[in-house]
Amino acid sequence: MTTTVLPDARLQAELDQRRALLRPPKVAMQPAVLGAARLTRYSFSRTMLRRAARDRWCARRVRFDMDDQGHGEAVYEIDAGDHKLSFVAFTTTIDEREHTDRVIAERWEISAALVEGEPSGEFGGLLRREIPRQEAGRFDPRVLVLTRGNRSVRFFDYLVDALAGGSQPDPDLVADAGYILRSTAFYANGKYGMRSFEGYPEGHPLRVPYRAQFVLGYDLVEHCARAKGAQAAVPFGEHWRRYFGLGNATGLGLVPFAFKHPRVIHAWVAIREMALADVRSLPGTSDRLDQLEAWIERAHLHFVHGTRDDCRPFLNSVDVAAAAVRIREALDGCRDDRLPFDSLYRWSEHHGPETMELVVSLLLELHQADDDLIDDLLTVDEHSPLDPAATVGQVRQILASRFEWLARLDLDDASADEWWWVISDNTDEPRRTRRDRLDPAHRDIAIDVALRLWRLRAALDDYHEGTPIHRVLAEHPEHRLAAERLSVSDRAYAEPRDNPCSAHYLPLQLQRFQLAMYGMDNFKPKSTDWLRVTLFQGAPRLGDLGTDAGDAWVLPARPGRSG
Repeated sequence: MTTTVLPDARLQAELDQRRALLRPPKVAMQPAVLGAARLTRYSFSRTMLRRAARDRWCARRVRFDMDDQGHGEAVYEIDAGDHKLSFVAFTTTIDEREHTDRVIAERWEISAALVEGEPSGEFGGLLRREIPRQEAGRFDPRVLVLTRGNRSVRFFDYLVDALAGGSQPDPDLVADAGYILRSTAFYANGKYGMRSFEGYPEGHPLRVPYRAQFVLGYDLVEHCARAKGAQAAVPFGEHWRRYFGLGNATGLGLVPFAFKHPRVIHAWVAIREMALADVRSLPGTSDRLDQLEAWIERAHLHFVHGTRDDCRPFLNSVDVAAAAVRIREALDGCRDDRLPFDSLYRWSEHHGPETMELVVSLLLELHQADDDLIDDLLTVDEHSPLDPAATVGQVRQILASRFEWLARLDLDDASADEWWWVISDNTDEPRRTRRDRLDPAHRDIAIDVALRLWRLRAALDDYHEGTPIHRVLAEHPEHRLAAERLSVSDRAYAEPRDNPCSAHYLPLQLQRFQLAMYGMDNFKPKSTDWLRVTLFQGAPRLGDLGTDAGDAWVLPARPGRSG
């Protein structure tokens, strides 16, 4: 008889084996630590591209019908094992004043979708009609991902002019330009009639969680340059052809996800902590030390020519490069230690969250877990019903053991409940507003986890230890959500230790953590509520997909003047 080990149980077993070197939740789940996260070897975009290389995915451009201004449509075909996918894009131009990073826009310069099969016949007509409408469009399960975006206002036309004139870009003019196109949204998992995650069959290359959220800019620039410069135009040089990624901007919409999916967040963090514990336990062979030093140098070269803008509360790129120099010097002092990688990490703990998490990201490059195992561990069961027979004493014990950190949030102060969260009527996206300006009228999103648990804790003071929780909830139904939360918060890294309703809450920190997990970097806050990032910077182009490039594309250095 064969016993099936569920991914949740397997992940816990992996953590149990490494308990001595795991960072405790009081460290890993600090808002400042989550808010210093960077992309790692196990960010979703990187594991996807490694799988594409391993399984020899092939991609090619099969249609590119564009006028001289880059208005038209393009289709890219991806052979992913037994499945054929198509990326279908429709392009135009809009007035610069209509460019916005916000989802409330109604027009975009690029509207696209990743679909199953070929976009021909009636299906092609549906895509041509509905994709440019985005949220207003209606699709069927052949459509997997929907996205849209705009050309970079600062750099698209400049790059066209440079190539049209026979020159490569001036690196001093694009020092902080990690992208040519900037996406303003990705939609998937059943929205607007698209295929849900449960709808992917066994063996599908996108069945792994978060894989379908990722898959034109170079082709569009080069096409417009040829149209403008004729015989004088040149394509991007070898070093420039991979330098640019995809820009993205994200705001408050990410915050509710993290508070509503504690077991998912646990899996994300636990995989990082598991890998970090493994690397900290490794002896310092010369190969490993040289490999780490190479990654530190790669990080330095990537960030040193980046932005000098004020990126508070984060470090700007040039300051990150300076941190990389200090890390390299610290590594020199740890080389002869019995466990040099553990020593380097312990050094980083005394130099602030940004330096510490940069060290974590660099150390994880030495980890060599099976990507299939990592993918499996991302699959979690979020269903765990409340036991109505649990006693008040048992609930108190859970609150004391898992949520002792609530006492440090000053939850009785009026400032702890200043914000409430809601799905906006005009954007269909999460937003927050102050309670003294607009009453929630029972329309708020229930992510006030810390407040609810704190109030449940206080309510239990009126009950005897042996009272079943169902009796408490019968008399105080307002505490049901808090009691149910205890059932799914049974994992070490489940809870961001923060209160999103506080007057002092900073959404940027949790946003950055999630974006780093997707594989984004170059974090540039534009307010307390949203930031710009870059995805897939340096990633392989179509002709490189399925080769043995591995992770060599990560953190590309800015090309020199010869390009």
